Amino acid sequence: MDVTQYSSLIRTGIGLGLALSGFIAIYLGLKTMLAQDYQQSLKRLSVQSAQIGQKAIGDVAIAPVLTAAAELINAVNQLVRTAMGVGVFMCTGGVLLILVGIAVLPPIVP
Repeated sequence: MDVTQYSSLIRTGIGLGLALSGFIAIYLGLKTMLAQDYQQSLKRLSVQSAQIGQKAIGDVAIAPVLTAAAELINAVNQLVRTAMGVGVFMCTGGVLLILVGIAVLPPIVP
């Protein structure tokens, strides 16, 4: 093998490695965006805070608990938004990795 064959082999390996890591990043990004874990927690917190709100009407001492529950719901909502942002970033990065991997591949000459 001469130097050009080694160079072509190395470029092929780097290109395929970048493309593979791009596909993995896209998969993990989609998995992050489509995860229902945070959304189910947010629904449960909403139901429980509504129950606390009904009790707070009759008892003034529960009002701080209701405020804390509302802040917790806002924090979980922000967590969902952050997870969506991370998922979009990973998908975009994955597409870029695939494009760079394709650009690195040596031209196919018959």
